[in-house]
Amino acid sequence: MTIDSTKPDFVFGRHAAVDYLKEMDANSINKIFIQKGVQEEFAKEVFKLAKQKGLIAQEVPKSKLDDLTENGNHQGIVLAVASFEYADLDDLLIKFNAEEKEPFFLMLDSIEDPHNLGSILRTADATGVDAIIIPKHRATGLTSVVAKTSTGAIDHVPVARVTNLVNTVKMMKEQGF
Repeated sequence: MTIDSTKPDFVFGRHAAVDYLKEMDANSINKIFIQKGVQEEFAKEVFKLAKQKGLIAQEVPKSKLDDLTENGNHQGIVLAVASFEYADLDDLLIKFNAEEKEPFFLMLDSIEDPHNLGSILRTADATGVDAIIIPKHRATGLTSVVAKTSTGAIDHVPVARVTNLVNTVKMMKEQGF
């Protein structure tokens, strides 16, 4: 699998993108962009893989893919991938429970600008937030821009990504949060 080192937050090209979709955990993929009007068989395969992983593939014009890849040979598909690993919320809850610590969680919704997420991470680190919870869809993920803006906080404050914030809030309330 080839990842373009000049664009570490993107995987593009048919073979590389499909291999990445098949092999990687859904948490390592932020968004799937597929070109409108791309070959029907290829589009079906991508949408099927996305559905299996619980991801959404967004149809976009070729110009959007050209912009994302700086006119690279994207072959009709670009994956926005996570540069950093997400924490598992269940593992965090188990860890804090074992430490008999009341954790300070910060839940964020609809943060789309990676600079804003990086700044929030930096502030969270400075104020003692134990972990941040973000939604999987309609929000920015952990990228190199987030890491740079966080000035190292990304290494100190775990970030968990969940499919549904409302269900996560309900689950956490049931557990006494």
